[in-house]
Amino acid sequence: MADSPTSILVADVGSAATKVGLVDLVSGEYRLVGATRTMSTVDAPNEDLMIGVRQGIMQLEALTGRRLLDAKNALIRPTRLDGDGSDAFVAVTSAALPLHAVVIGLSRDYSVACAGQAVNSTFAIVDHTIAVDEESGRWGTTASDGRAGGASAAVEKLATLKPDLVVMVGGIDGGAVAPLREMANIVAAVGAAMDEDSRPFVIFAGNHMARGDVVERIGGLMQVSVVDNVLPALDRANPGPLQAEIENLYRKRRIERLPGFDKLAAWAEKGVMTTADAFTRVTEYLARKYQLRVLGVDLGAGATTMVRADGNRTQRAVVEEESVGYGLDALLERTGIETIMRWLPTPLEAAEVHAGLLNQSVRPQAVPTRWQDTTALNAAGREILMHTADVWHDQLRSQEFGATNGHAQAGFADSDLVLLSGAPVARGSKPTSLLLMLLDALQVRGIFSVAADNAGLAAAMGAVAAVNSEAAAQALENDCLVTWGTVFVPDVVARAGEPLALVAHVEPARGGKLEADVKLGSLELIPLGEGEKANVELRAGRGVSWGPSARGNIFKREVQGGTVGVMIDARGRPLPMDENMDRQRERMQRWMWEAGA
Repeated sequence: MADSPTSILVADVGSAATKVGLVDLVSGEYRLVGATRTMSTVDAPNEDLMIGVRQGIMQLEALTGRRLLDAKNALIRPTRLDGDGSDAFVAVTSAALPLHAVVIGLSRDYSVACAGQAVNSTFAIVDHTIAVDEESGRWGTTASDGRAGGASAAVEKLATLKPDLVVMVGGIDGGAVAPLREMANIVAAVGAAMDEDSRPFVIFAGNHMARGDVVERIGGLMQVSVVDNVLPALDRANPGPLQAEIENLYRKRRIERLPGFDKLAAWAEKGVMTTADAFTRVTEYLARKYQLRVLGVDLGAGATTMVRADGNRTQRAVVEEESVGYGLDALLERTGIETIMRWLPTPLEAAEVHAGLLNQSVRPQAVPTRWQDTTALNAAGREILMHTADVWHDQLRSQEFGATNGHAQAGFADSDLVLLSGAPVARGSKPTSLLLMLLDALQVRGIFSVAADNAGLAAAMGAVAAVNSEAAAQALENDCLVTWGTVFVPDVVARAGEPLALVAHVEPARGGKLEADVKLGSLELIPLGEGEKANVELRAGRGVSWGPSARGNIFKREVQGGTVGVMIDARGRPLPMDENMDRQRERMQRWMWEAGA
C-alpha cells in the first residue's frame, strides 16, 4: 500500500442529503477523522450538486481545523506538510432519477416476468409490460374491444408513456423468430410516431437468432443495444447482461447528466460510483472477510437497496419507486394508509399520518421532530422493506427456475449479519425502534448480529476501497459501523397462548448472571453493552426450535452486545397480526415496550 493515498476525502451525494468525510491515518490506523451532512443541491433552486459538496467540505474544514479547499474552492492536493489538503477524492451518488422502462416479450410467465425482475433489480422502474400471449389475433391488434386491425390498448399505452427504455425479450435461443420480427415492427411504428428527441432507447435481450432482424427494423429510428438472452432456456435465466446494460445506460442518461456532475467527476480520478454499487462492495467485503452471510439494507430517501452476500454469491434488489423520502407517495398509492396504520401503537388520525408522509415525500431532507412523525416513517419503512424483500425473492426465483419458493426464501432468512444504512438512521430514531422495524419487516431467523451505519458513509467506503482498500476496511469497521447487538429469532410452532417459549441464561464476561423467562408471542431485551461478551444458554420449550444446527432444545453460544444488547424474538414467523385495529395497536404497543422502542 506504499503508493496508495493516505488521506482521502469522500463525498456521498444523495437525493436529499450530501455527506462528506475525511479518512486519514491516526496513530498508525486509518480512521474517519470527521464527517458532515448537508442538504443536496441537485434540484432547484441551486441545480448544481457541487454546491452541496463544497458546503460539506467547508463544514468539515471547520470541524477538523484543516483546509481542504483553496481560495478558488478547488481541492488542495496532495496533503501539504502543514497538514492541509488531502491525497485523493472519491465520490458516490444516488441523486439521479431512475429510468422508466417498458418490457415487451412473448410470454407473461416466462420472458416478460424474467426481464421485469431483472429490470427491477437495477436503477429502473417498469411502468408497463406487454405480453404477446395475452394479445388476441395478430399481435399488436385486437378484436375484443371492437377495434379489429387497430393498435391494442397495451400498445397504445406504450405510445403515451414515452419511456426512457424499451426492453424487448422473448424466445429461447434457437427458437422461433417470426413473432420477434413483428414485435420489432410494432416498436418501430410506435417510435416513428414519437418526436425524435423523445424516442426510447431499446435493449434486445431475446432469442439471439432474431438480433439482426430487430436491429434492421429499429436501428434506423432508435438507438438499439443487443445483449445475451435473458432467458436462453426455459429452465435457465441469464439476467446479468441485461442488468449491466441498463446500469450503463443509467450512468450515461441519468448520472452523467446531473447538474454539476462533470465537476465532481473531474475531482474523482477513479470515477463516480453509484451508491448501490458501493454499498454492494461493502456488503461483499464483510461477507468475505468474516465468512458471514451478510444482508445489507440501505433505506435511502430516493431508493431502497437490499444486498445479500455470502462470499460465493451476491444478490441485489434496487427499488427506486418506493423509499422513505421521495417514494413515500408511491408507497401510499400502492398500500393505502390503513396498511401503514397497522404498525402504529397509538390511535392517530389516518388523515394526519397520510399528510405527514406526503409532506416528507416533498421535503425528504426534513428531520421529523415529533415522536408520532418518526414512528409513522418507521411504519412506512416496514412496508418498504417488505416490498423490497418481495422484489429480491422474485429476482432470486427468476434465476432459479428449478428452485421452490421455500428454497428461495431460505437464502434470505439465514443471514449472520444484518447491516442497516440510510435515512432512518440519519433521522435519529432510537436503535431499538429501528431494530424492531427490521424484525417486523424481514423474515430473518436464527441467530444474527445487527450493525448500523451511524456516520452515513459506509457505502462510500466501497469507493474508498478503489484507491486504498486498507483505509476503507479500517475506517468502515472503526468509525462507520456501530454494533447494535445480537438477535435470537427461534422457529415457533406452538400457539401463543402457551405460557413459555424458552428460558435464557446470560453470563456476562464481567461477571454476574441474568435469567429471563421468554413467553410465546413476546420480545425480551437483555442489556449487554458495546464490546461486552456473554455466554448465552437458551432452553427451548415445546414447539420452539433453533433449526438443524442446534441439538435438542438447548442452545449455547458466546455473543457480543452493543448499543441495544441481546434481543430474543419469540413472536413466531410469519409475524402474528390482528385484523382488529384496536387489538393490533395494543399488540404494537406491547412489542415496543418489550423492545425498549
